[in-house]
Amino acid sequence: MISRLPFELLSSILEEAARSNARDIQHYTYGVDTTSTKGKVQRILRGRVANDSLRWLSTDAIRQVNPQWHNWACHYALRDLYIRRWRGSERWTQSRKLHTIQGYPSKDVYYRDPYCSLRKTVDLFTNHPSLASSVRRIFFDGFYGIETTAMIFQVLKQCDGLDSVALPWITLRYGSDNDWAHLLRRRDDGTALSSLELLAVDLKQSQIKDHARQVDKHPLNSYCVNFGHLRRIKLSGSSNLMPINDDDLVAISRTARLRELHITGTTSITTKGLVVLSRASEATLRILEHSPLSDDGFEHPNASSTGDGSHLCNDIIQCPHLSDLAITLPTICTDLFSETTVNWVGDVRIRAAGVCGQDSSLERSRDARQALFDLLPQVRSLIQAQQKRSIHLNIEIYIDHFIFEPSKQLVHADLTVGEILSDGSWPAMAVPSSKGPYGQTGQYGKDERAYQCIHEQEFLEGLQKGYISF
Repeated sequence: MISRLPFELLSSILEEAARSNARDIQHYTYGVDTTSTKGKVQRILRGRVANDSLRWLSTDAIRQVNPQWHNWACHYALRDLYIRRWRGSERWTQSRKLHTIQGYPSKDVYYRDPYCSLRKTVDLFTNHPSLASSVRRIFFDGFYGIETTAMIFQVLKQCDGLDSVALPWITLRYGSDNDWAHLLRRRDDGTALSSLELLAVDLKQSQIKDHARQVDKHPLNSYCVNFGHLRRIKLSGSSNLMPINDDDLVAISRTARLRELHITGTTSITTKGLVVLSRASEATLRILEHSPLSDDGFEHPNASSTGDGSHLCNDIIQCPHLSDLAITLPTICTDLFSETTVNWVGDVRIRAAGVCGQDSSLERSRDARQALFDLLPQVRSLIQAQQKRSIHLNIEIYIDHFIFEPSKQLVHADLTVGEILSDGSWPAMAVPSSKGPYGQTGQYGKDERAYQCIHEQEFLEGLQKGYISF
């Protein structure tokens, strides 16, 4: 019988059966609409069915065979959970078939508890803890209150096999030290949470002014909270209510020994917090990403505004295992590219505002601009040294809205102004570029034009003649 097969083989067969069942399940949810059809009822597409729901539906028949298959199906369906707050309003019809609807759909909006999915998850895992033990990754979206934070930690306490979790940033304020200590602990079987994501968003002004939300339990101040078992931290987004800041990173650095650190899309964390946390993990850090946003939207910030004036180039190369790097620094210099034994691999992206040791900006100082072009040969030397070790490395340097690609001696930029100022005589050799402004995609209503690329020497000549400027 099939149940007598080795578990690995049986698991592969059941997984293929679940995937086959999923192909026969409706992958989208639908509603009805009368606004765009002058009163005529029309079915509209509302959205995709969540992947965890699809997995649960696809294993419905498998769960009913025997206890062994039931346990496998629960583990398969619940290993990744996405729990989000319900948004919107609905008007219900009396039939699922459009042609049977008599007259117009009801105009009554039926209330639905926006936290229903979270409440039901708490009840399910509390009453059936064996189901919670199947969860490996869980994602919470849209829960920013004190009550919902308590429910989130109720769910997490039941998940004793959790490997990765994504939480609202506010849990770092509303969660107690016991909540966080339990989440980050090493379990009896030797496992522990390895990946933590904290996602921040802006709240409504009415929510910010609510005094009941101005609560910070300061869990990071407790020595019971230990980040030493985490291998990955990702902090993304920015918030107007008690955002994550440098002080939080300093507190995390007391125990953290990370392999991956990602800080993206934030305005409240500077290179001060980044450096403290990366220094604490310098012996283990492999991936480092720091891409902050400016306060006024999607424009990438001037990197000089994120630093405290210290020299950070040496701190980066002191991480011996660092291989994947995308970072914003106030300034850079040849020290950053002087160590030919670094383990950088693939595409390395570095954004800076200027060059170390220069008091004046690139816009005002000819010496600063020359210092920038003097470090490009050092970058090429590092790339060539890695090639001799059979390691592919490509380094791109972003300064203002210019992209330097030293390996090809090219500069990518919008050269329209220079063409106008030179009456079309500059640049002499420009070709279309596939690259664009760092931190901008053209999707936010900005006046952006296609980039062109030219040789470094021609770009320098354009700077000297005043056709372009930083």
